[in-house]
Amino acid sequence: METQTASTVDVTRIMEDIRTEIKEKGYQSEILSFADVPLESASEYRNEHFDTDILHNNVQYLTANHTIELERNLSGNPIGVIWHKLMRRIMRFYIAPYAEAQNGINANLTQAQQQIELYIRESRMYSTKALLERIEMLELQQKNAKLQIEQQQAQITRLQEKLAEEAQP
Repeated sequence: METQTASTVDVTRIMEDIRTEIKEKGYQSEILSFADVPLESASEYRNEHFDTDILHNNVQYLTANHTIELERNLSGNPIGVIWHKLMRRIMRFYIAPYAEAQNGINANLTQAQQQIELYIRESRMYSTKALLERIEMLELQQKNAKLQIEQQQAQITRLQEKLAEEAQP
């Protein structure tokens, strides 16, 4: 009987520890949503704005790691290695089709991400080219407007001189 009590878990002590931890962290009695629970690993992936560097890094990672390898190198206990090799051979017929299907999905997702990155680059190049053409056109219009202003100022000067001559008797 005593061995059974010594090996049993003290639920009341565990619950007290949990309650004190809740009080220390300042959680309230309302039910928390998943958004309320801070996750360090997820917080680094939240971006408010588009960043080409992050996209490029993700595409590189996907390109390098999109294939699932069924045959990893095994090391450690020789008996465990033999056991794992045996289990691989036994389960291969079942696992291999799923791995191939996942590799296909990963390859398509990687290619889609690469296409998105290329599209963004091309659209930026196109918009930059269009903006440069627009700048050149506006500069040409500005030069033409300056020439017209200079011609009109010269014409105004001539007309003022002519008016001054006519005003003199």
